[in-house]
Amino acid sequence: GILYMAKNDNPHALRFLESMEKHGEKEAADKFTAEHPLAKSADFIKKYAWAKDICEFLDTNYDEELVKEIRMDCACGPEMGKGNKIKGIYEKETDPYVFVEKTNKLNLGFSLEYDGEAYYLIYPQCYCSCVKRNPEQLPKTWCYCTLGYSKRMFENIFGTEVQVELLSSVKMGDDNCRIRIMQA
Repeated sequence: GILYMAKNDNPHALRFLESMEKHGEKEAADKFTAEHPLAKSADFIKKYAWAKDICEFLDTNYDEELVKEIRMDCACGPEMGKGNKIKGIYEKETDPYVFVEKTNKLNLGFSLEYDGEAYYLIYPQCYCSCVKRNPEQLPKTWCYCTLGYSKRMFENIFGTEVQVELLSSVKMGDDNCRIRIMQA
């Protein structure tokens, strides 16, 4: 018989492999990939099933802190164009409330809030290209990648390290995705 090797060339799958390798889990990642390949051509149903499999695999085999780190390193983007627009405002505005107000006027598909000590990045809907078209929910594990995305974006904007925390997620059944961003 011919052994058919399914393609595993989807960018989400490749970032997952890279992240697992970075965290010393190449062998486990290779085994997962052999059992759950994801092709570039995968439709949204296959992508969602794969995302669910990733969550189950990570949640079963690793503690939450490592799961969070692995998923954060799976993040795509961010688009530097958006980040640089926001950075331009940040560099001119010393008042955080004015910075937030001016950023929100850009209508970038998300909004910012500030409560005196932390910023909050709020997405009104799920923008994840892997799972947004499937209405079903996913565990928090899947959404940790948005922390990696947000961390990179805001470290670029602020020019300093930030701490990020996922407070709510559309894919977990919440009204929006809400990420707390604190300058270190």
